Amino acid sequence: SAGGTAAFVGEGSAVAEVNQTFAQVTMAPKTLGTFTDLSRKLIYQSDPSAEAVIRDDLLAAVAAKIEDVAIEGGGSNEPTGITQTSGIGSVAIGTNGGAPTWASVTALVKEVEQDNAALSNSQAFLTNPKVKHKLAGTAKVGSSDSVMVLDAPWNELYGYPMGITTHTPSDLTKGSTSGTCSAMIFGDFAQMMIDFWSATDVLVDPYTGGPKGYIRILVHQDLDVAIRHAQSFAACLDYTTT
Repeated sequence: SAGGTAAFVGEGSAVAEVNQTFAQVTMAPKTLGTFTDLSRKLIYQSDPSAEAVIRDDLLAAVAAKIEDVAIEGGGSNEPTGITQTSGIGSVAIGTNGGAPTWASVTALVKEVEQDNAALSNSQAFLTNPKVKHKLAGTAKVGSSDSVMVLDAPWNELYGYPMGITTHTPSDLTKGSTSGTCSAMIFGDFAQMMIDFWSATDVLVDPYTGGPKGYIRILVHQDLDVAIRHAQSFAACLDYTTT
């Protein structure tokens, strides 16, 4: 949590001892799950297999929720995601939010770099489709500039990869702008830890709904999310995109 330092000394003088300090990141299993009931007749008459389709869909739902909480989690029984982690860098547009700017993009990178918190080569931007659309239509410098903040090849920004997912929030509030602000994150994603206590458990239960002829498919996953170094991330939470 705090590294060592070094200093020059004169000839014949002893260098000083330093003591690094260490912190522990504690993670605890949090249970994510869902289920669906299928009738016997649906299973017997479906092609492709309704059971296989439902299994795939439930597993996709679990994966989507993991991505969602890794970005913004912090609710009841949820892991804490990037935007809810105390100590990450912050870039604000204005009292009531505002359109994304080139200056805000570079400021997100500065927030991480000035803390010497880019600890690997896994740095990237992360935002949602609304912000991507807005960046591609926003002049980089002046209003008459023909170069947009986001330009070809469309998946890079300020020299870093840019990921797009609808799980990056677009329903945030800033001042009088209620429920329509979007987020953009920059960080060293190698500093995000997602811990799984087991493989995804898929249980086919023919007993609970047995009297009615139903088969229940349940999915459980125990996991937690933690940010190893909060300073390795920065977020802007008040972009407006309309």
